[in-house]
Amino acid sequence: MFDYSFKPEIERKLRLFAEYGFEHISWGDDYYSEVLYTKQNIELYRQLIESYGLKCIDVHGAETETILIDAEEEDALNKYIQLLENRIRFCSAIGGDSVVIHTPSDEDARALSLRLDRSLRVFESVRPLCEDLGIVIAVENSYPLDEKILEYYLERYPPEFVGFCFDSGHAHLYKNLDQVLKFNDRLKALHLHDNRGKEDDHQPPFWGTTDWEGVMRWIKWSGYTKPINFEITHYPKFFEGTMEEFLDHTVRSIRKTLGLIRGLP
Repeated sequence: MFDYSFKPEIERKLRLFAEYGFEHISWGDDYYSEVLYTKQNIELYRQLIESYGLKCIDVHGAETETILIDAEEEDALNKYIQLLENRIRFCSAIGGDSVVIHTPSDEDARALSLRLDRSLRVFESVRPLCEDLGIVIAVENSYPLDEKILEYYLERYPPEFVGFCFDSGHAHLYKNLDQVLKFNDRLKALHLHDNRGKEDDHQPPFWGTTDWEGVMRWIKWSGYTKPINFEITHYPKFFEGTMEEFLDHTVRSIRKTLGLIRGLP
């Protein structure tokens, strides 16, 4: 929901989405924060989403520089679990079916293994709540060693509890698209956006160098049934126009991308 650089009041964002023809949202606000939503917050957001005729399909989990899924500090790890449980309840309340999370990462294989093992405490802690509410934890590809990371979680847990969030920009940036696409049978959420293979730019399709025909063909045949979600943001350094002009441009790019699915065999 444009929480990276465009941060107006929630009502303005929802109104813009509705005005420009969007029917569904993926909630990304407060993804890098330790804000806990109160019952009053949750009910207010639920009503606002509904009042603009929108439906939420999934929610981005929250973390900070120190509150991480593999935090070594006990207080930080407990805070991460508390945040994730909060977003799971929020997701359920506003009609979503999955919460997207970032995994640990490390270039050293042994260090990565230790960090992944440490993160299992989070999964075991939230599993009863997820199963009770019917919410899936969607593990996002975000690093060069995504294949190993995804295998680690998806081989341990059933699809009713843990799925895969495909981020096209990350796969293009780390040049591991072929490796992560093999997890198509666990696809639960989408973060589609473009870049030119150097930075995580989060721009509309066809702005960069992603193979959109290949990506959309894979989505079409993956069995994914939810609305197609784009994780695009307005950076003035890439687009100097107004937010409304950027949305016009973005909608045209999205329609062109969705047209690929309809035209594919």
